[in-house]
Amino acid sequence: MKSGKKLVWDKGVSAVVAVDLLADCKLPVADGRGDVSIGGWPRIDERLKSTGGVISTVVMVDFPDSPASMTPTDAFARISPSADVFNEMSYGKLSYTFKPQLKWYRMSKKSTDYVAGGWTFIKHREYITEAAKLADVDIDFSKTDSLIILANPDSTGIGNSGPAFAAIRKNGITLDGKYISNGATSAYDLNNWKSIWLNHEVTHTLGLVDLYAFTQSNSANRYDGFRYTGEFSYMGFSSYESNAPSLFAFERWNLGWINDSQIKCLKDAKSTELISPVQTSGGVKAVVIPISRTKAVVIESRRAIGIDKNIAKSGALVYVVDSSIQSGQGPVRVFPSDVSSDPRYLKAPRALGESVTTEGITVKVTKSDDSGDTVEITKS
Repeated sequence: MKSGKKLVWDKGVSAVVAVDLLADCKLPVADGRGDVSIGGWPRIDERLKSTGGVISTVVMVDFPDSPASMTPTDAFARISPSADVFNEMSYGKLSYTFKPQLKWYRMSKKSTDYVAGGWTFIKHREYITEAAKLADVDIDFSKTDSLIILANPDSTGIGNSGPAFAAIRKNGITLDGKYISNGATSAYDLNNWKSIWLNHEVTHTLGLVDLYAFTQSNSANRYDGFRYTGEFSYMGFSSYESNAPSLFAFERWNLGWINDSQIKCLKDAKSTELISPVQTSGGVKAVVIPISRTKAVVIESRRAIGIDKNIAKSGALVYVVDSSIQSGQGPVRVFPSDVSSDPRYLKAPRALGESVTTEGITVKVTKSDDSGDTVEITKS
């Protein structure tokens, strides 16, 4: 550069470049669906915010062929406990607040008419829109983040599938000037699944996938539908009675409920790590070993705490996440996975001295106590 009449060397400007040390473990959205994914870096932009305050407006509807006999208060009690589950899963980072309109609104058609031929996105959106417009005279939707249409729980005609509403490409609903792309509608199966039904469906609107199998592989196995993850995570078997319905550590990290500082991303898979139970706050919550750009082995620690109180066996849980695999086709798979002897994966967590090998990664538990599981990780 020129300095006066002389040419001198330009020493440049020093700069600090931020490097994401977890980049190889942050699996991208790669399954081609567009609405939900086990990969979440970056998150799908129309999904519900996963931290901070979320306002969930509840509209209650019944039908000409199935008028409600229970009070709106009793009906709302069927879903209200789900807010506490979100608080537990997120370590208090998600404040999911219900705003129920305690009034029954009568839909224009019979319950069976809405689900005839099965739900499609268009039919589902029309159903939600009709319910919301019935209630619009009483409700200001301008602050609504999540819209729940609670059908008369006694109505069998509305079917046994209360799906999530997770719009993309701005195909949601605008009410009182507020664009709403996330919500859920209940059906008769609410009576079976109880309030954890809402946690499952709303977690779809947060962006996560189904972990149960959409197809049948072995009709002789009554648990065949849960052949990928057994009774782990309510995105698989959505029941308070399941073995361990807490979300996986990878799912919680995906949603920002586990911080980057609580994840160990191991590129050289030879290490010894202490992993604290996923049900408690603080500490390292998972060790992630990338296998490819879309696949990783994940290790976490499980204990009989909170909604996992029924867990049959505590220990280090090992699973493979693949963000190129779509919802319902096995994007998460727990190991060991001997469905013939352990179809519910009750024995999958590794106890002291036990090990498991998958994707060339061997995980052995060398210490286990209240602080969590210490694992020795080697790559063959």
